[in-house]
Amino acid sequence: MSKKILVADTPEGDRRLSQILSGYELTFVRTMGEARRELEADGFVLILVGVHFDDSRMFDLLRQVRSEGRNKDIPIICVREPGLGFTAISSHTLEVTCRALDANVFLDLTNINDEPGRDAALRAAVEGLLPNA
Repeated sequence: MSKKILVADTPEGDRRLSQILSGYELTFVRTMGEARRELEADGFVLILVGVHFDDSRMFDLLRQVRSEGRNKDIPIICVREPGLGFTAISSHTLEVTCRALDANVFLDLTNINDEPGRDAALRAAVEGLLPNA
């Protein structure tokens, strides 16, 4: 089975994500246009999208993916990470909205104080959705 994950986020965490998710083939995108182009290809088993993707267009990407026939069943993890700028929306509001837009998981890493704990939580969320990948 393919292990391709689309990562829609800012570039600051690329190196860290590559280490956390070693064993998976990560495709990084920064804009909605890039995400659309990549999703035209088959083979992604998961989408990981950050709150700050493309100037906070995480919800737009969720709506687009869930409205498309061919990608609508791909698991999606939405992530809020510490240190990437201020997000005025509360964690609860982000989670409720992500769930309403049919994301599989909302992971607020700002609630975990240590980096190894954040890394383990993210890896566990991915493996929880892709146990056979």
